[in-house]
This record gives sequence, structure tokens and C-alpha cells, in this order.
Amino acid sequence: MAISNKILMINPDWTGIGRQKQPQFKRIWQPLGLAIAAALLEKEGFFVKIIDNNISRLSPLEIGKFSAGFDKVFVTSTPYDRWQCPSLDIKFFFDAIEHILPEKLYIMGAHVTERPETILKKSRARAAVLHEPEQTILEIARRDVSRQMPPDIRGIAYIKDNRLVRTSSMGYLNDLDNLPYPAFHLLDMGKYFYEFMGENFTVMEGSRGCPFQCSFCYLGMYGTRFRQKSIKRLVDETVYVTNRFNIKNIYFMDLEFGLNRRRLLLFCEELTRQKLDIKWCCQTRVTDVDGKALQKMKESGCTLIHFGVEAGVDRILSRTGKKITIADCKKAVSLARDTGIRTALFMNFGFPGETKEDMEATIDLAVRLNPTYAAFHMIVPFPGTRLAEQIGLDPEAFPPDQYPHYNFACHDLKLLKSMLKKAYLKFYLRPLYLAGFAKRFSMSGFKQAKLFFRMFFK
Repeated sequence: MAISNKILMINPDWTGIGRQKQPQFKRIWQPLGLAIAAALLEKEGFFVKIIDNNISRLSPLEIGKFSAGFDKVFVTSTPYDRWQCPSLDIKFFFDAIEHILPEKLYIMGAHVTERPETILKKSRARAAVLHEPEQTILEIARRDVSRQMPPDIRGIAYIKDNRLVRTSSMGYLNDLDNLPYPAFHLLDMGKYFYEFMGENFTVMEGSRGCPFQCSFCYLGMYGTRFRQKSIKRLVDETVYVTNRFNIKNIYFMDLEFGLNRRRLLLFCEELTRQKLDIKWCCQTRVTDVDGKALQKMKESGCTLIHFGVEAGVDRILSRTGKKITIADCKKAVSLARDTGIRTALFMNFGFPGETKEDMEATIDLAVRLNPTYAAFHMIVPFPGTRLAEQIGLDPEAFPPDQYPHYNFACHDLKLLKSMLKKAYLKFYLRPLYLAGFAKRFSMSGFKQAKLFFRMFFK
């Protein structure tokens, strides 16, 4: 059948990756981008299935057999929650597509967007979907591609006569309100969990894009233009997801949830009026919050904020282009603590020009700030970032299934790994921290302990 009636979408099982030189959190969260694309397809009458193989755990052969009953198969290397920080090893992606017929196969994700030729040739896929995938997936499904890829399908790349062909850009979505609610009915929603929040959990989004251009941040899947859903749409979607799927915990995964302060306040006020029995968290800049905003967030159910503090000295922070200071970080964490909102900080090692003393300062800052949680990582020059350009990264110097695992151009791996381990041990094994952890211990706490134990001894 040339025009697809039956569409299969696959999020590969990436929890088993083990060849990376640094650990990455392997949380099992809803593949939000696939669920949105599936909803668009269902709206136009297509029959759609989603395999989230982090849940299903099918073998590559089983995936291949199941895919035989579908007209087109879309597989992602990066689900929505990995758009900003792609996996460093995607062997799992190539394993997942091993037995899918190439003429049915379409691939997408951050790795595919940045390295379409290399990954297309290895995967033998029919075409690559570049950048935000939803509208392009819908366009491919609508079209007859039995003989050749129509050159007027925007936002794709494919191989013709052993050369890469790129079509015109689809562009980024202008009106996020036009997107349907995610097709969460195609997922086993009871299986998703965030150890910092609890069960009955989902990820959602209220905006896309970010106007800031931090040197290390990958924005290839979202773009730099900030676009947001209307307050009514976001609240209505929250109410729908809560009631339809018995959701109690929500992570709004916007890159900058509090960037528009007026909108943040109005959203919190409307959410409070709804009297939903939910808790929610978000990630935002330390300069996005103040006492009033935090109080409104607390009243509406916010219990956790993720802040990107990144480094422990202003000299390094200024070089990243993040446009925050240590003083900003101290103020935000302190205000959140005073309001009764937990905090989780992202801290990194391995910036250009960073010394061992600077890394020690990062660890000391994390301890002094005393957030509820801190996550430490070695900075990665993701292809497509300003950092990758600064160090002269050649993405094609790496195998198709590999990204650089750390900033190898500026730093020694042995030192970075020693600092990473020291940071986790010094932060989490403090007597005061352990005493507080024991006091609030629960099944969620047990999962937190397991998570960080793996980080300590990776």
C-alpha cells in the first residue's frame, strides 16, 4: 500500500547503554514527541501504534516481526526528554531497526538531524526527519512514496545515487495550540515514574525553543525562537491529562518554563483555581524566579524546580553565554528553599579554560547552596552547539553510533571522572544530607538511592 493507513512509531530501549565514558540518567519517561505525532495521525484517520521499548523490551527480531504489519515505521534516536541532551551512544537505536524493512523505515532525532548522511547510510532508512518531527511525519504519512521520495516533502533528507539530498526546511511550529493532546492512550501510562516526584507521572510541555544561546546547550530539535502555548490551552491539557490518565505528578519539560513571568503567574493562578490534586515540577533559569513567582508556583502545586547552575565560578559562567552569576544562583536556591520548593541543580565539569581549582569550586558551591538534589556531569560538545564549533569538533570523526563523551579537546578524562565521583560523594555523603534523607525515606527515596549509587560507582 503506497499511502500509509497503518503507522508504527518506536522509541528504542536505551536503558541498557553501557559503553559511555560517563553515566547518563536512564529514566523511563513518555516519548512525548511520538505521542503528539501519533495524535496528529489519528486525527486524520490513520491507524497508529507506539512501541516504547523501554517498557515493552522487545528483541530486535520481535520488533522486526511486529513492524511487518505496518506501512511505515518511524524510529527516534532521541525521545522528547533527550532532545536537549542526546544519548552519547546510540547502538540501541541501530539494534532496534536491524530487522525493519528499509523501504518502510523513517528515522528521526537529534543524532539524525545533525548527521543525516552518516546515519542514513548505516541504517539504510528511506528518509530522515530533521528537527521538530511532528508535521513532517504527518506529511510523509499522507504521501505516496512507493517509487521515490517526493522532493516537495519539507524537512527530510534521503540518499539518492549515494549522495545526500535535503529538501527545504519544514520550519518550527508557530502555534503550539494547534497541536492535539498527546496520544497517551497508546502508552502504558502506569509504568512511568520520576523518583523525585513519584508514580502516576507524565511529562508535558508548555513551550518550545530558547532565546539564550549557551555554548553547551543543544537546540537543534527546538530552535532558538521561544514559542508558547496559551494559558487556556496549557491548563485545559493539564486538566485533561490529570482526569483521563489519573496523573498526580507532572514535569513541564520546557527549556525555560518561567521565561515569561506574567504568563507564569497567570498559569499558576488558573491552575490553583482548578483545584487539581497534582504536584508539578519544571526547569527554568535562576533569573526567572522571585519571591512572588515562587509563592504562586507553590500554591499551584509546584514542589520541585530544576536550575542550571553549571559552574562554580563567574569567569566560567560568563564564557558559556548563560548570562547568570553565582549571586543569581544563590538567590534563587535560597528563595525556593524559603518558599518550601525543592531544588535540583545541574552542575558540569570540563568547560574550555576550566582548571581543577575551578572544578573544586563547583563542588564547593553545590555544597554551600545545599539544594535538595544535585546532578554532576562532564560537559559534552554536542554536534550543533557553539562549544562543538569552539573546539573544532568534526562529527564525522566518530562512528555513526557514537557522540563525543566529554570535552576531549580541553580536558583529560581521568581528571574529569575523578572530579565527577568526588562531587557525588562529597555532596550526597554529608552527615547533614544523609540525616535529612533518612528522615524523608520512602519507596521514592529508595529509588533515588539506587539511582545515585550507580552514578557514584559507574
